[in-house]
Amino acid sequence: MSDEVVIKINSVGSFRVGKTSLIRRYTENTFSEDYLPTLGVDITVKRMIIKNERVRLVLMDTAGEEKFGRLRNTYFEGSLGCIAVYDITQKVTFEGLHRWIAEYRNVAGENAFITIIGNKIDLAKQRQISTAEGKKFSQKHHFPFYECSAKLGGDVIPQVYVELARKCLFQIKNR
Repeated sequence: MSDEVVIKINSVGSFRVGKTSLIRRYTENTFSEDYLPTLGVDITVKRMIIKNERVRLVLMDTAGEEKFGRLRNTYFEGSLGCIAVYDITQKVTFEGLHRWIAEYRNVAGENAFITIIGNKIDLAKQRQISTAEGKKFSQKHHFPFYECSAKLGGDVIPQVYVELARKCLFQIKNR
């Protein structure tokens, strides 16, 4: 096995869509109803092996509040991947995806990988964005699309992070 490859992945999306919850579910397999808002950025590291490569996944949980815009851009530099999250029960968070993706791509570049996640499917009775709408948006922009619940967990969340890490690793190895 070779030296450790560092892959930086950002999470973007509106305030309270569940970015922190998704990262915690993936890295610690935990969920809490009592998260405080992210102030600026929260950095979490997850180590893994992908195709015999040691990988250090650096997960950058960026604040969803407008006042942290300039700070977020600093953490987008050098990023190869991004998870853009919306809350399926809040239409405004879905409508904001264009802005979040543009803000990220403006710094990280057009070659960075982006995955879309519709979070909080455990609240299906309050759903405002259909699965079909999420798929349509993702297909239009050629992004992978998933729906999940950070609260309930499941196989989707690790799949999202591992697939994104694989794409980033492939890009690094084939430069």
